[in-house]
Amino acid sequence: MRKFSSARPIAVLASTAMIALAAGTAHAQTAITAAATTADATESTVTGRVYDEATGQSLRGAIVRVAGSNVQDVTLEDGRFQVAVPAGPVTLRVEYVGLDTETRALDVPRGGNVVANIGLTSAELHDEDVVIRAAATGQALAINQQKTANGVVNIVSEETFGPSPDGNLGYVLQRLPGLSVDTDQDGSPTGINIRGIEGDYNSFQIDGNRVPTSGGGRGIGLTQFSGDGITTIEVIKAPTPDRDGDAIGGIVNVVTRTAFQRSGRQLSVDVGGIYSDLPEKFGHAVTAQYSDIFSIGGGDRNFGVSATISSYQTDRYSLNRDMDWVQVTPANNPTLNLGQYSNPVWFMEASHWEYDTRVTKTTSANLNLDFRTDPFNSFYARFFYSNADRHGVKYETDIDIDTRFQDAVGGRKTYAELRPDYGRGSANSQASRGWIGTEDDRETELFSVNLGGRHEGRNSLLTYDFFYSRNKQVTTNDNELNFLMEPDDPWLQFEYHLIDVSRGEVEINELTGRDPSDLSLVTEGELIMNNSVRTEDVYSAKVDFERSFDLGSSALTLKTGAKYYRSEPRFDQVADVYSMDEGFPYQQVVSINNSIILDGNKYFDVNPAKGVALLRSNPGLFEIEEEDSLEDSYFEDYNASETTAAGYVMGTLRFGAHTILGGVRYEHVSWKNTNYQVSYLDEEASFSPVEQGDSYGYWLPSIHFRHELAHNLIMRESYNRSYGRPRLSELTQGRFINEDGDISDGNPNLKPALSDNFDAQLEYYTKGGGLYSIALFYKNVRNFSYTQVYNFSTVDANGVPIFDPEGDFEYEVPLNGSTAKNYGIELIARQRFTFLPGALRGLSTSLSATFSDSEATYPNRDDDRKLPVPGFSKFLFTASLEWAWRGIELRGDYIYRDDYVEGLGDSIESDEFYAAEQRVDVRAAYSFTRNLRVYASVTNLTDEPQVSYSGYRQFVEDASLTGRKYRFGLEYKF
Repeated sequence: MRKFSSARPIAVLASTAMIALAAGTAHAQTAITAAATTADATESTVTGRVYDEATGQSLRGAIVRVAGSNVQDVTLEDGRFQVAVPAGPVTLRVEYVGLDTETRALDVPRGGNVVANIGLTSAELHDEDVVIRAAATGQALAINQQKTANGVVNIVSEETFGPSPDGNLGYVLQRLPGLSVDTDQDGSPTGINIRGIEGDYNSFQIDGNRVPTSGGGRGIGLTQFSGDGITTIEVIKAPTPDRDGDAIGGIVNVVTRTAFQRSGRQLSVDVGGIYSDLPEKFGHAVTAQYSDIFSIGGGDRNFGVSATISSYQTDRYSLNRDMDWVQVTPANNPTLNLGQYSNPVWFMEASHWEYDTRVTKTTSANLNLDFRTDPFNSFYARFFYSNADRHGVKYETDIDIDTRFQDAVGGRKTYAELRPDYGRGSANSQASRGWIGTEDDRETELFSVNLGGRHEGRNSLLTYDFFYSRNKQVTTNDNELNFLMEPDDPWLQFEYHLIDVSRGEVEINELTGRDPSDLSLVTEGELIMNNSVRTEDVYSAKVDFERSFDLGSSALTLKTGAKYYRSEPRFDQVADVYSMDEGFPYQQVVSINNSIILDGNKYFDVNPAKGVALLRSNPGLFEIEEEDSLEDSYFEDYNASETTAAGYVMGTLRFGAHTILGGVRYEHVSWKNTNYQVSYLDEEASFSPVEQGDSYGYWLPSIHFRHELAHNLIMRESYNRSYGRPRLSELTQGRFINEDGDISDGNPNLKPALSDNFDAQLEYYTKGGGLYSIALFYKNVRNFSYTQVYNFSTVDANGVPIFDPEGDFEYEVPLNGSTAKNYGIELIARQRFTFLPGALRGLSTSLSATFSDSEATYPNRDDDRKLPVPGFSKFLFTASLEWAWRGIELRGDYIYRDDYVEGLGDSIESDEFYAAEQRVDVRAAYSFTRNLRVYASVTNLTDEPQVSYSGYRQFVEDASLTGRKYRFGLEYKF
């Protein structure tokens, strides 16, 4: 793609806005008559609810217009609206994409209120069965919310979430345009990237409030809860001033289900199983949902209760092979004869292969209470709880093929032979073989409660919200036991054959004939006992007030608000590291395993629990490693607080077919932290607490345009400034000085990254509930952090190492200074084919594609390689095809994500990328009646691996296999 100058996005935004203003004005002159409203007009109100007459479901995103005026309202999650009207005869016009427009004539008394509940129907869907109607309704819900949004937003409703084996919302989010989701080694979706910006710089919210994390970063861990109580997911890519400003990529807001979204009592139960084909084991999936509306305190249907509870157990067994590569320069190593190959040939210096017995259990529950004292005043209470438990053991076998090679001219040349698919070490390679066992027992609890209210006047609205949430992760057992077989008389010697590195298939053979099961060859071992507690508590309070003015030919809404947000993250880790020598009884801590995994023989599984038991019964076999224990116990510990005070003003002017929203937000952030300075210099152990802190503030302006160029043809343009707070791990980390004098630091003075964001989007909505859109985006980001490593000999008066290229010590610290420009185009097409004959009427499709580029600069890189930001992929594509007919539902999803950065080092050899990913998911269901439905789905149908590589695609660094996940069950609605 061509490079953008800094002025180009401004010019594009301005030109599209002017074109849209001209076109929209022409449309408005033919489609809208001038308002005849005068000073005696808005003395009364009409309130009510818009719903789907066939299902009783509330419709969010319906436009309720007062004929002959500029007055209109857009319905909320519960379908409610309120409009100020003149006394006397009034006509309402309700528009909703996918359903027929409805008009309602009313006679409104002076100073009074009329309640009008309006049901919408569809002549096109009138004779369709319940399955087709349900599919159409779900797609229309999301499309209408997007159509009526103020900024650039993508929305998906629960009816179209698609297959997910365990309720993880990542499976849904990765099907949205411009979004990609990182996955764990076990195949679980974890972090969210928006337009190439990684999760640490995005905001994940529940009902408009940012969720605390316990993973050490600012991005949410999607494995911590299930999404069964969620009704809508909003991806806000161009936030308005009344939204949080600390979101460079955007905001993901999940909206929980309320009773007023339904017309009455609903109770459903979903019971099923989960089958993982790699370990050939079963789990379970159970969900129950209840909602009802009651009349209390003399009111009529004014108290709503909605509750959801779910439980999942999933076997997340996985296979993995890790491969470490060394760059080999042909000119420096002529004896290897590498010049005959057109592509680089590197040597695989080490490899380990493993299987992980991880099992996850997730229980989530949410309860929403809504109370209306009258049509204008309401209160709510939202409660959310999730418990995610993870346990298992990872069993690794490790081989170091070579540890001594030097690529430089005159360096040690220890490779005997090297070809693209083969390598062999020599007697000078000093090779070794080892085994590792790692236990993983951790539990995460996420709890939140928010209380608030909504109070409407004829032309005003007051809302407020109080929020508390805690995320706590307790790792009770992260113990590791490892040992090394490193005989030196003679040394072990290995050769390797690359068979299919993308699936981790590598054959490694030992050439000296040593018996790999002879534990007398073991030379050393290590036992690491590790446990930790990580928490984050969040307190938040916000208030918003808006006032609308009818200006005759236009309407103006002014809005202001304030927010207080406080986060208290803490981390405490305790580690005891022990070493063992060749006299240790290693046979007591292993079990024989001669199975072949990824073309490698395991020989042994190492059991950490047996090592811990032996430590307690015979501690004399172990020697404490004071330096490692000290570092692991204190270096990353912290006790921090971060406070944000924010306020904003904004105005929305609507005239004819145009809407202009502009305003500014100010956020001031202060943070304090206590961490540790830890030293083992000259084998003298010491640690001391250090208090640190900083503060900063930013003005965040934004302006958003919306033009209805023709009926259902909408153009949007926007500019907004946002920021991303520094990574928590980099801010809070203390200082560690090892016994040699090397120093590793955190950086309490890191500043946030700041971004100017430009968007333009054209959307067309079809009468039958379809959507076609094209969007352009450009982000100019400054002050990302990067890791600087340099040599030093002495430190200055403040203890900061002074750069010295000939220094004997190494210093590592995160710094500000990286920049990035992300830009691209997003395409969306969603359509139901109800115009086709017969069974083809049940077809619908959803397509999205994102083409983008990233130009990032890193001060620690002086090579000419073009580098993106972490998490960025040049191309994303999703496709869904659904068919619903006479109770049958079939759906297939295809997801493709291009290569992306996992981590960047200081050279190509240390750069790590994830390879392109693609996956096919399918689902089938059959409804016997309106109430009874059976279903089955398969995730990762084609059994695709997860692959990462070092520098170049052929040098696979990591290959993980997770197999397929089958979910099946039945759902009954009472």
